[in-house]
Amino acid sequence: MPGDKPSTGSYLLLISLESKKKIKIGSLGTFEFQPGIYCYVGSGMNNLDKRVERHLSDDKKKHWHIDYFLEEAEVVATVKFKTKEDMECELSRAVSDISEGTPVEGFGSSDCGCGAHFYILEFN
Repeated sequence: MPGDKPSTGSYLLLISLESKKKIKIGSLGTFEFQPGIYCYVGSGMNNLDKRVERHLSDDKKKHWHIDYFLEEAEVVATVKFKTKEDMECELSRAVSDISEGTPVEGFGSSDCGCGAHFYILEFN
């Protein structure tokens, strides 16, 4: 509705990488990623919908670690958690706990104390 405030909250991106790739992830360096399904945890506390739309766009400047990965991979699903509080770190811990996903250390978590906000869920 007109005049509504933008939604806020956290989100998951489920991402498919079809083949093994070496990808330079900004200042983190170059990683060799195996084909499979990955999960990225993020937040959009200014505008959740616009943040997720940005990740789905091919026309963007690289700003976050995930921007580099998404040049080589495809988002296959998004899940939004509309909350007033930033739940990104709690959501990341939950993904790690329930999925037994392997974290990619330092990826997506340079602005908090978490080890990672990016997980390898399944290899193809």
